[in-house]
Amino acid sequence: MTISPSITGLATWCLTAAVSLWAISASAQSSGDTGSFATLRGSTDPGSQTDDEAAFEAATQIAGDELGQVPDAAPVDEAEADPYAPLGLRIGAFRIFPAIEAFLGHASNVFSSATDPQSGGYYRVAPELEVTSDWVRHELRGFVAVDHESFFDYSGETTTAIDAELEGRLDISARDVAGLRLAYAVVPESRGDPNVPQSVIEPPDSEEAVAEGTYAHRFGRLEVSLRGAYEKFTYDSAVLTDGTIVDNSDRDYTEVNGAVRASVDIDEGSRAVFFETGANKRKYRRSIDDDGVRRGSSGYDFLVGVSFDRGDPLSGEIAVGYQRQKPVDPSLKEIDSIAFRGSLVWQPTQLTTVTFDGSIEPTETTLDPTASGALVYAADIGIEHALRHNLIASANFAYALSDYIGSGREETDYVVSAGLEYLVSRWLSFQLDASYQAYETNLPGQNYDDTRVELGMRLQR
Repeated sequence: MTISPSITGLATWCLTAAVSLWAISASAQSSGDTGSFATLRGSTDPGSQTDDEAAFEAATQIAGDELGQVPDAAPVDEAEADPYAPLGLRIGAFRIFPAIEAFLGHASNVFSSATDPQSGGYYRVAPELEVTSDWVRHELRGFVAVDHESFFDYSGETTTAIDAELEGRLDISARDVAGLRLAYAVVPESRGDPNVPQSVIEPPDSEEAVAEGTYAHRFGRLEVSLRGAYEKFTYDSAVLTDGTIVDNSDRDYTEVNGAVRASVDIDEGSRAVFFETGANKRKYRRSIDDDGVRRGSSGYDFLVGVSFDRGDPLSGEIAVGYQRQKPVDPSLKEIDSIAFRGSLVWQPTQLTTVTFDGSIEPTETTLDPTASGALVYAADIGIEHALRHNLIASANFAYALSDYIGSGREETDYVVSAGLEYLVSRWLSFQLDASYQAYETNLPGQNYDDTRVELGMRLQR
């Protein structure tokens, strides 16, 4: 399998950029001069300050010194300091944050059709609830969200997505931390998904359940962590317009995976370099799929990377390495490629936030009897900028390339979106969003695109 030069170049560029930002911040910290760091944050050069600005900074310094002399000064709650952040409802040692969003929108291609696109209006309602603990030690967080969408002129085009998660952290000692995460999601499959027949009455749902445990122990600057997870994927049957039922049980599978990471802190814990190795085993509910191919695989990967835990201006991690996935069926080709994982948040100024998520990972498929799986190259880049303290503009670009190993099939899916949010108060905001999605494949007659515009509001507590 030949890796696309552009994708490999993207992964190399991202790692190089992260290391460069690391070097810049490390240089500023080691020299004791905050000038470079302040410039990155968008601060004013002291040499160009006006007399008023200098007086303001002097007054601020005096106030800070006086506050430092007051014993046991109470910390400022970030949510209370932000006039538009939700305060939630306090119940004992927990805070509850309820919210609901409601939108009216219009789509240019309701059925994701390649030949006869039909437009239509829809409404979308999305309630959510988050619960967080307020303990001195340990932590518990729960989250559940529902996203219901329905088109006015097409009664069958109704979908409901569910996302629920419960995670906890147990602070065993100053050196030992354990964690547990349980997650469940219902994801409606798109009509444009190649696994979904075009003549389906209503797109079926897929479900994902995850149980994950972690444990970490620190030896001075060295931290060793273990992670293990069990994941289950199930796919509902599809009903066609002629009454035929398409059984998708041959797509159901479970995955057991785990990883070991060794991380060494640099700059008093603000940055670290790490080495990680992981393994997985995927087993299908039906070992033989509808095409007579034995499905299932096992694999491993090695990663070397850097992590940033400074918070401002850069946080997250990025890593590159090697990965290999071996199918159970000896007639299918093994997947081996460069491995890439990245998730970064960069705040060049207090008004601007840039996010990046990227990966190169092998995934399972039963779509093509000659394909052992799909190697997916994914990248998601977003930016938010505060035009005013209560007016937030955003833009996002998401890209995914699926290379089916063993067959000539390739799929590209990308979404470009932009939005504007007007914050009225802590409990009310209005949103305007627009997006363009395009799906392209090297198979004839399957390309389509869809443009959506929606206007809505968010209520939160």
